[in-house]
Amino acid sequence: MSMLWLHIIQYAGFFSAQITNSLLVYLIITRAGKLFGSYRHVMCVFALYSLIYAWIEVATQPVMHIKGPIFIVYMDSPLKSQMWIGNEITCLYCGSFALVISLLAAQFFYRYVAMCRPGILRNLDGYKLILIFIPCLICFVLWFEFVYWGMANTVEKQEYLKEELKFYYEEDSTNIPFIAPMYWSIGHNGEKIWKFWECMSSVGCVVIICVCFSTILYCAFNIYRSMKNAQSHMSAKTIELNRQLFITLTFQTLLPFVMMYSPVGLLIVLPIFEVYVGGIANFVGASLAVYPSLEPLIAIFCIKEFRKTVLCQRKRKITSSIANTQSIAVSSMVPTNYR
Repeated sequence: MSMLWLHIIQYAGFFSAQITNSLLVYLIITRAGKLFGSYRHVMCVFALYSLIYAWIEVATQPVMHIKGPIFIVYMDSPLKSQMWIGNEITCLYCGSFALVISLLAAQFFYRYVAMCRPGILRNLDGYKLILIFIPCLICFVLWFEFVYWGMANTVEKQEYLKEELKFYYEEDSTNIPFIAPMYWSIGHNGEKIWKFWECMSSVGCVVIICVCFSTILYCAFNIYRSMKNAQSHMSAKTIELNRQLFITLTFQTLLPFVMMYSPVGLLIVLPIFEVYVGGIANFVGASLAVYPSLEPLIAIFCIKEFRKTVLCQRKRKITSSIANTQSIAVSSMVPTNYR
């Protein structure tokens, strides 16, 4: 099976991500100003990391497959012949996914503190803002360790997947870097022998996904409720700004839920039930490749100040204002008996 279609999507996603995220960083630096306070730094970190994530993704060009009690993520980039570093890059790719979803949760947490716990916002001023990213780094390290140790490339897995990978992808399982949790093996009497650490590593990954998404849901609910209760005490400008940010964060939740959380969760869980998916699992890889290029578009088009800049509405408005002023000036110069 040719993976050309997948690699085209991966390269397209990479180049698009560089453009959209760079544009968002530019807008944050030039247009956010004091409008968003310290939150603009949180947004900027997420956009900058999305640029890095796209590089890691295209350096890995992962191919995914599910067979029986195992799913595999193997490297299919030009670096796949470098076994000495290939497995580490593949693990880095998996850990980078955890950093993406946890940074998204950090955005929601900051907005929650700003809206619902303004008294402790001072604890995140200045250099203290780095504290909000510490849990994200912990998630990254944990996920990396889970896949590095609990889903390691072993001879048993190479033998189990040898014919499958040869038939579908014309790959030799002994010569490609990959990670793959194998939940159980079959004993001499046909009994299942569960692999405890492999199962626990996958459970750890699912827990990280659930914690991040639960954080997002909890913060989003409380932000919405706080906005409703505080509308009578806010200026119209503040209400409108918070509304824009909330809509942005809402779409930033739905998009990764559809394109990241759910697909990866299914990739981890389906082998437990021996659901044969085969190469269809590569739609997960395609989705993960496209996501970094789509996510910044939400902020660009949902935040009014950014949207006006990108669509050049500000310039058109100024031009229209000048034209109206000139028209009024000319009109005032015409004698009344000629009007």
